[in-house]
Amino acid sequence: MTHPSGLQVGIGLDAAAHTADSSNARREFWAALIRRIDDHAEFMTLEDGFASAGGDGLDAILLANWLAPRSRNIGIIGGAPINFLEPFHISTAVATLDFVSEGRAGLLAQQYRGARATKARHVIGALNGFPGTDTAALEQDGRDAIEVIERLWDSWEDGTVIRDKESHRFLDGSKLHYINFEGAGFRVLGPSITPRPPQGKPVIAVSYHKGDEPSVAAAADVVFLGPDAADIAGAIATIRGSASLEAQAFIADIQIDAEKRPLAETVAQVEGIAASGAHGIRLILSDPKEQLERALGELLPALKAASLIRDVAGGTLRSRFGLPVAGNRYAPAA
Repeated sequence: MTHPSGLQVGIGLDAAAHTADSSNARREFWAALIRRIDDHAEFMTLEDGFASAGGDGLDAILLANWLAPRSRNIGIIGGAPINFLEPFHISTAVATLDFVSEGRAGLLAQQYRGARATKARHVIGALNGFPGTDTAALEQDGRDAIEVIERLWDSWEDGTVIRDKESHRFLDGSKLHYINFEGAGFRVLGPSITPRPPQGKPVIAVSYHKGDEPSVAAAADVVFLGPDAADIAGAIATIRGSASLEAQAFIADIQIDAEKRPLAETVAQVEGIAASGAHGIRLILSDPKEQLERALGELLPALKAASLIRDVAGGTLRSRFGLPVAGNRYAPAA
């Protein structure tokens, strides 16, 4: 796994960041925002506010699908609370996002804990197939959901769509596969109803915080290290010790606070991140109206002048994170 010199830069946003009553105002806000950040960041994440205290806001993956054709370059990683949504639906929605964005899509697999999980469980009701709110059940369910989502992306081989007029076949049925997954809380037969995405497997990202059990993070392509993960090098070593993936990217979160933090202090923080083994930073904007211009107009130029960040690249989102081309577990060996 190789990475260009310098840290890559992402922007972290909440799909509930703008909750104006007018749908026109919401559209104008998000359209202007994506235009502003498109050439300044390698990727953006959209947190889904399901069952949050401040209100749900927009569905993050639906919003990502709306934003993708209004952007040219930025990778878009849509969030979903994977313990409380059907993994089949998440898989098809993110596959669609990958088609719409032409290979710039990712999934932020959100894991709830404590009171947030209890509230989410209350919102959906006591339905079969959803986990309890204890940590072990949520973690097992999260691992299973990620496994199912990836299997469903693999359930269509490349070249499944043939459009053969002579045989009157649209698909080559031999290249469609049942995934036959049965986990602790649910089972999925498959195959997907959406063709294999352009990237094969869109990027799967998770957030990791101090004290988290590393098994879910170990299953992800990209790990966002929360601001409370002060020992970044230690967190990376812990997750890598549990991982079986060929490659992972580690991105350190920087909270852009409401109070204006001294610029030199943030630059020094990024210098420490660069020395820790992380591959990039994600600037978390809780209030993009107030914080975006400071992040793009002041912080990023200062980091660029210090040679701490790299230029925005093109290509698929997997390639930007230094991830290998995705194989297909169901395709015959070459």
